[in-house]
Amino acid sequence: MYTKDYVLSTTTFYNEENGSELANFFSLRDNSSKEWNLKNTIDYLQKISEDNELDFESEIILHLSVLKSIGEKKYDDAFRGQLAILQNIVKYLQSDSENWMVPLANTVCVDLRYLLNAYDKYESTNKKLKLEKYNDFQKKYIDIMMMYFRICSNDIRAPARQSKRWTIMFIVNQMLKVYHKIKKFHLTTGLTKTIFMCPDKNTFPIAHIVTFYYYTGCKEIFEGKFNDARENLTIAFEGCHRSSIKNKTLILKKLIPLNMLHGIMPSKDLLNKYNLDIFKELTESIKMGNVQKFRECIDVNEVHYMKCGIYLLLQKLINLVYRNLFKKFFLIANNHIIPVDTITAILKKFDDPDTDYDKAQSLLVNMIYRGTLRGYLSHAHKKVVLSKKDPFPTGKQVFDKATKSINEIGHN
Repeated sequence: MYTKDYVLSTTTFYNEENGSELANFFSLRDNSSKEWNLKNTIDYLQKISEDNELDFESEIILHLSVLKSIGEKKYDDAFRGQLAILQNIVKYLQSDSENWMVPLANTVCVDLRYLLNAYDKYESTNKKLKLEKYNDFQKKYIDIMMMYFRICSNDIRAPARQSKRWTIMFIVNQMLKVYHKIKKFHLTTGLTKTIFMCPDKNTFPIAHIVTFYYYTGCKEIFEGKFNDARENLTIAFEGCHRSSIKNKTLILKKLIPLNMLHGIMPSKDLLNKYNLDIFKELTESIKMGNVQKFRECIDVNEVHYMKCGIYLLLQKLINLVYRNLFKKFFLIANNHIIPVDTITAILKKFDDPDTDYDKAQSLLVNMIYRGTLRGYLSHAHKKVVLSKKDPFPTGKQVFDKATKSINEIGHN
């Protein structure tokens, strides 16, 4: 519950330019002492403001209104109120040469995004109207965040300790999270480019860096830039605190398939440590070259893989599975010339029981073309002849060959 002293303390925080304490006051995630109560009316707050000439009067009243709306589950009204608070704070930042109010702005930004998500999840009888409102709120959120971003990114004359530029990665991260949810990654290209061009990008807070590289990696997976995605997700994983198991698991769900494309399989210890059972059978099927088992794993975990955004990525591992299957057989046979009929029999057992000669021949031609196998097909003798030198390229070589163009990656 609000008390007069508690409310009046905001004026002290404001006069002392204590952005951190103001941020705590306006946080919607810690409002145990700010419950809505019939005694805590807006009229009551306005009277306190008039009697004591409060600074930040309108923001305090808006904040109380937001809490009231949340209590009544009117998330659209709560979003509008929170948006108005952020707009006012951004105006303060635009006119102030110092950065003491940045912690407050950042807290309000995060809570505004939470309210956007809360409105999206809340059930409504009029779904069409809800969608229209959500799209409008989304646009307004991006607009105010872009305004905040421009103010901070253009703050180049202030001394380092007073500069607002230190928060631009945080702002970009908030927008990346929104665009990630609606799968509109192309709209973030300019923002991520700005961060990558920062000469001091590695001096941002480590939490911001990890978040930025994670969502940038997600964006690059979506765009088919798998090498860049692997590099950025590796940076995110290595920067993650050792106790952040949840975050590390989230990163590994995308990083492991990218490593698999390079022929790097996760160890059992790694999968056990982060409880990633969804990759255990998949990993074994790839190592053994068991195409049938690989397809079964993909089908069984299809929904989970789709939620993780890696379903199409895992489908591209099929080349590696076939390569491992044939490699094991050729090592056993100890012969670089094998009849296509024999390959057909292998595929019937470890892939599709309905595989015929033409299908086996087509697969071999495709694998040789993609660089998964080195050799040629002798149609006259109905045999496949493998190169005597390195007939089976490494996982990375297979990946590089298979991903030689973005267009091929997207449509294979």
